[in-house]
Amino acid sequence: MAQTPKPKAKVKGGTKKVKVVLTEQQKEQRLQEKEIRNLMSNIGFKRAPRIDGTQFVYEGRTSEMDDIFYYENIVLLTEYTIKKSVSSHLINKKVIYDKIKDDAGEFIKFLLTEEKFKPFADAFNTDVLSKYSIKQLQIRVLYASKYQIPSEHKLLVNNIKYFDYPIVKYFEGIAKVIKKTTKHEFFDFLEISFTKVGNNIKGTSVGSAEDFSGHILPEEHSSFKDGYKIVSFYIDAESLLKRSFVLRKEGWRNTDNVGLYQRMFVAKKMRSLRKYLHDEKRVFINNIIVTIPIDKIQLFDDNELELIIDDNGIIKNSEETKVQPTVIKIDNVSSIIGIIDGQHRAYSYYEGDDIYEPSIAKLRGIQNLLVTGILYPKNEIEDKRLKFEAKLFLEINATQSGAASGLKQEIEYYLVPFSTTSIAKYVINQLNLGGPLGTMFEQYSYEKDKIKTASIISFGLRPLLKLDGNDSIFKIWSNPKKDQLSKKVEDFALLQEYKQFSVNEIRNILIGFKDNISKEKWIMNRTEPEAMLNVTTINGMINCLRILIENNKTGDVTYYKSQLANVDSFNFKTYKSSQYRQMGQDLYNKYFI
Repeated sequence: MAQTPKPKAKVKGGTKKVKVVLTEQQKEQRLQEKEIRNLMSNIGFKRAPRIDGTQFVYEGRTSEMDDIFYYENIVLLTEYTIKKSVSSHLINKKVIYDKIKDDAGEFIKFLLTEEKFKPFADAFNTDVLSKYSIKQLQIRVLYASKYQIPSEHKLLVNNIKYFDYPIVKYFEGIAKVIKKTTKHEFFDFLEISFTKVGNNIKGTSVGSAEDFSGHILPEEHSSFKDGYKIVSFYIDAESLLKRSFVLRKEGWRNTDNVGLYQRMFVAKKMRSLRKYLHDEKRVFINNIIVTIPIDKIQLFDDNELELIIDDNGIIKNSEETKVQPTVIKIDNVSSIIGIIDGQHRAYSYYEGDDIYEPSIAKLRGIQNLLVTGILYPKNEIEDKRLKFEAKLFLEINATQSGAASGLKQEIEYYLVPFSTTSIAKYVINQLNLGGPLGTMFEQYSYEKDKIKTASIISFGLRPLLKLDGNDSIFKIWSNPKKDQLSKKVEDFALLQEYKQFSVNEIRNILIGFKDNISKEKWIMNRTEPEAMLNVTTINGMINCLRILIENNKTGDVTYYKSQLANVDSFNFKTYKSSQYRQMGQDLYNKYFI
């Protein structure tokens, strides 16, 4: 995406810039560029000079690049787009992206030798290549789209990192508060290993693991179920933060899992904590609750004998039932320590640029943070781990003012993954990823122009997905073990199979509708008079599927396309918000009888 040109007017003695009147599209473009450039600056990246919009020819392919950012040996070749439909843009870019992927180092060498990129070459040689070789660079293509890209389009070009707008906003919110410490999570998003960043790639910065002194608490003393180990130890903030992650809502991690319940940082609270650290120059007296994967640590007793823990979490070479000293060896790997409680206290040690930074920088490397870690047995499945964490978080915060009631309700909601509401939320998230209704549902708090999901879940999907009844997808699901779900048996694999089956059945009929309705109507824009997509019409189509199930008339995509051949003439707009069932019945009567 080329930068908007700045016209100049001739005047006596030279030229002067003329004020440019930007179009709305150009303003949106500038805003996107500014957001990401500010974000990268907060994280600690430098922006390469004189890159934006400059055309080049590489191996016979003409292209351009919007920005290059770099931090130590990390290089991000960045593309911006504000197009609402990016499939053609992606396809056009695929050729150059493939060439870059084939040998990213050669592409950097090309840029360094092009005369038009001399300002970049001068800065890059000074800041990067004076410390790292071309082979030591970690290069990523970052594709930043203002609008959501359906998953089927991403599959067409799968050799780049998609910097989706919700992810930009997430990291923007984090980086505004904890500044350069954001880099650890950002590198995890980029899929760049901890060992490949900066001096680590030279093998001179840190070893493969670090030791921390602490104690191990047997199950008899914790009251947790068998196999759940509790360890307490002291760690320095720097070592903790580079290994940590927090499952925050509206983050970039998998939003289908339970556990994405923690809030974003509260800037005012963080400033207060940093002031305390600066003024008092001492640690907080309460501890931080975390989880640590058992395969990322080793435990040693006071005789330096490694404690062998089996897949069920049982220590095989010790019968000790008392609290015992232990040395905890934790791998140098990013995003392995999950913070359940105490994120503000831990991250108040962030690497910042405020007046407190000189004092806090001295405290970051001192082992004075008390951490209580929960070690799961290897054979505990992820859903149960995350459910346990959510429940523990709720117990810790139940009587505190720190967690708002809405947050607590959200956790309670996720604690019941087998409920019809939870199933419906999964289904609507999947429908939003791609297909007839891809990218149309509101998922994030800042989205104001998308379809709200609460009424669709309550009046459309919940009745359709219930685990009983004559008009539910559950009726037509042929899995012989399905009755276990209705009997409340916690079989997560079986639940996932039902959820995915439901997504496919709903998507099939929606394809039948979309393929027979004109493009001018199959949109959700409230300002367009022909637009028909809203909560009412979507719930009407969902209710039509309920009636089809009730009358044993469901089918595949081909069947729905055939039956709905004339549905474009159906007057969807005559129905009010409460007439979902009536619309569904009328659709059934007109096209399926």
